[in-house]
Amino acid sequence: MNQNLIVEIIDAIKAGRLEPKDQGDYPGAHSEPFFYKAKSGEDYVLLRAKDKSYAEGYLKQQKLYPFLLSQKLPVKTAKEMEIIEHGDDIYAVMERFFGEGHSPQRFAKATKEQQSRFVKQVAEFFLSLHTIPISVLPSDIDFSPYFWFEQSDTDTENVFLHADFNYSNFLTDDDYNLHSVFDWHPACIGPRVAEFATFVYCNDLPFLPLVLEKYNDLANTNITVEQVIKHNEERHSPKQSI
Repeated sequence: MNQNLIVEIIDAIKAGRLEPKDQGDYPGAHSEPFFYKAKSGEDYVLLRAKDKSYAEGYLKQQKLYPFLLSQKLPVKTAKEMEIIEHGDDIYAVMERFFGEGHSPQRFAKATKEQQSRFVKQVAEFFLSLHTIPISVLPSDIDFSPYFWFEQSDTDTENVFLHADFNYSNFLTDDDYNLHSVFDWHPACIGPRVAEFATFVYCNDLPFLPLVLEKYNDLANTNITVEQVIKHNEERHSPKQSI
């Protein structure tokens, strides 16, 4: 982002010209989101850290987004993230993606064709992420598990995880296609089963077996719903809660 844009955004912050995002029933645990339309016509999202300690999460994503872009994932991710400090507040700025969040209620209203396609797209996204070689991950980023879990003793069983695929962290278009994925601060290395624990946490249990069936078929794995539920019950976060 060029310096003129940063100055423009800082002026908007000072003047209170940011549009608060309605977070519905699933407010972010760490950030308050705002929208801003630049003079150029481009749309941006500003995330204001609820606690200064979360600035580390912004720094991690700032380093990670260019790498994700190079991997040509089947979803949109931010091209870059700029961090702005204003007074006691810390903001992360990135491009705005348009779409709707997934929820059990909205998924139930989708057509069978839309449901089937979306399940396949989620499974394909996970597979594309999990097949990125750990050896090519940026060496200056900490990929330790954000939520506690046991890594496998066998390196080949550990993969690159998003690790927080919940309602507020991805968007779909009007036809219920998976569109964009963001909030990568918990991204880590761990067993595949850990990727699916968020579905349990978000009480999206009807969706979980659908994704697992397609994922197991694509990845030639055999992860069960029972394994995911057990993993979710055992995990905890010594750093901070979800």
